[in-house]
Amino acid sequence: MTDWAGMTRRLLEDVRDCDPIYRPTNFWTPGLRDILADLDTRGLEEFKRWPTAGYWFYPSYRRALANGTVDKTFKRAAKANPGLDKLSWLRALNGFHEAMRDFDAARLAWDRSRWPFDLEAFGESAVGRPVRHYALTEVDTVRWGKPYLNYLLCLAALSRHVDAPPRHFLEIGGGFGVLGEIVLRRDETARYVDLDIPPLLTVASYYLTTLFGERVSTPDDPPSDSACLPNWRLPQVRGPFDVFVNSFSFQEMEPHVVDHYVGMVAELGVKYVVSLNSRAGKRRAIAGEEGGVLEPVTSGLIVEQFGRRGYAVCGRYGEPLIHSAGELVVLKRT
Repeated sequence: MTDWAGMTRRLLEDVRDCDPIYRPTNFWTPGLRDILADLDTRGLEEFKRWPTAGYWFYPSYRRALANGTVDKTFKRAAKANPGLDKLSWLRALNGFHEAMRDFDAARLAWDRSRWPFDLEAFGESAVGRPVRHYALTEVDTVRWGKPYLNYLLCLAALSRHVDAPPRHFLEIGGGFGVLGEIVLRRDETARYVDLDIPPLLTVASYYLTTLFGERVSTPDDPPSDSACLPNWRLPQVRGPFDVFVNSFSFQEMEPHVVDHYVGMVAELGVKYVVSLNSRAGKRRAIAGEEGGVLEPVTSGLIVEQFGRRGYAVCGRYGEPLIHSAGELVVLKRT
């Protein structure tokens, strides 16, 4: 049985000794402290419910409703509309319709002639005890959350440009590992490698090994094809990889750090790049306040950095595929 607390302690010690380019940047100062507190006091079994999760790695479509909100508001709404049923009212309040919008967008955008993919039969695991976990088809046991649907939208855009179904995926800053869940669940030959900082690396390691066992290795395990690794082990990673993905992670770093990662990804010969990051970048750091970036990284800067390494834009996507401040860009090695 994995000693998750011990692994996290060892990784945090290694952070102090690694090359400074791999250390957490200014933006993550408050996040690391608060996530570590949740890990220590609440445990991994309910990580999707942690107070820190909603901001740092597990966003939801709506804020959690106060106890009794549905019942209280339904009584008033039903007086105005006697034909209203309670399930419809709940869905109006809990983000169901936004989730269905994104699920439908992914299904409509996906090019299954290029990349055959079962979108309906597989969803997000209940491991981690998610609060916002929607049944979007007639099969109640298959459910989706916002992070899962975000990645489906990214892959839907990618599907429109691939020459063959991709099977080997590399990610930096993979959150709790949901991209790995998506690709490994559907393809027994798929490979997924996630590089991240602790303690999020612990969360992803816990999640993916709970789902896939020895098929995914942790930093404490002998290496396997699919793995969760600390970011400073990127120089040891070997390809080939079909796709590199970065979702809302580069925007939290500094430009020179992103440039370093982009250069190393390019050296691995990755064929496609999928970037979902802010058009404007994160807020600048303010003296006397925690967090923020010293110099914003924008989607345009990321595209420029990959362009200097021989990648050309295949497609840029905003609404109606992406409803956020982010820009989804697919690039291909020329």
